[in-house]
Amino acid sequence: MGDTIIVSISGMFGAGNTYFADSPVVIDVALTQWPNPNSPFKIVGLEVLYDGATVGTFKAESGGALTMSFDISSALRTIWFDYDFSDELLEANSALDHSLGYYSRNMREYSLRAYIEFIDSTDGEFTSIASEIEPGGQCLIGGFTEWERSLIDGDNNRSVAILEHTNPRNGDASTKPRTTPERVGKDSITSFVDFASTDSSESSDSSSSDGNEVVQTRSIFYPYNTDQAQDSYEPHAPIVLRDSQPYIDFLFVNRRGAVETCSAVMKEAMDIEISTQQYSRTERPTFQPTRSLMAIASGGRRSWGMSSGYQTREWAEWWTMEFLTARQWWMRHPKGDGTELFVPVTVAPAKKNNNIYDRTKQQLASVEFTVTLALEG
Repeated sequence: MGDTIIVSISGMFGAGNTYFADSPVVIDVALTQWPNPNSPFKIVGLEVLYDGATVGTFKAESGGALTMSFDISSALRTIWFDYDFSDELLEANSALDHSLGYYSRNMREYSLRAYIEFIDSTDGEFTSIASEIEPGGQCLIGGFTEWERSLIDGDNNRSVAILEHTNPRNGDASTKPRTTPERVGKDSITSFVDFASTDSSESSDSSSSDGNEVVQTRSIFYPYNTDQAQDSYEPHAPIVLRDSQPYIDFLFVNRRGAVETCSAVMKEAMDIEISTQQYSRTERPTFQPTRSLMAIASGGRRSWGMSSGYQTREWAEWWTMEFLTARQWWMRHPKGDGTELFVPVTVAPAKKNNNIYDRTKQQLASVEFTVTLALEG
């Protein structure tokens, strides 16, 4: 590219705000003027750079307009493509061994560079001019729902900073209802996920361009026998009602990219699926050629019928719209030595339609689902 152009980059960018990579992130690019206003061909483009490399390029024909807007969320999702939740799973498994721990997931920073392309109206040459690289973009894994976005006024207010201290009962990154207690088993663990301000000097990955404090996602797992008074962080106080019966604990990744826990009731149902395939086998040559059949069993997958238990309308909606629609789940499962750990599972609703709310009926709702071990071998 040739000379440097001066543009103004605004919108959901900079100013210490952090945005969800899975939600629309709209950037406005404004030029003061076109170098060649009579050109019949005018393109405005925007590059997203992370760790020195271009992870996304967006451009459009401007029609002579001086301001263009681009949604760069697809490039921001690329930034988080390599993230692995296994570290948080290890922390949860250590919590089962009664050793309190947490895993912090820092936001990731990116930069932007705008450029223009046009055909010189005098000599017909193609010209491309870029701006200086502008740092200051910050994003977190996860996203808002359409309903949450509809309640946020203005694009610039869609930073995750609007969540700070809005969910004191179970952390700002939690999607659990805040108005009613959560029902768990007598030996269940509870989790706390939040957006914590942290000193930018703690991590090079979390440092902001202006040296201010930045936002960080943290997943903390508390075993069932942990004294709440031992918590030295911001008051998390997950409001729970512990039943006398045991529940099955799950971990899953919610839409905001945080690992949450929930407890389900085990129904009296367990299925083991074994499939058998028969093959023809030729016996060792003899005076009288013979054949026999050989059977090979495969599968052996275990699945359980489970239920959320009877819940209020708000909690039943959360089980249906959050837990059942997650992409990653782990279930607490006993090991051979008497200890427990979280193993990967798949979750499927027991029926296509869940009747969450019916004014003609006054009882609570329950969400039924099937859990299958996602292990091979």
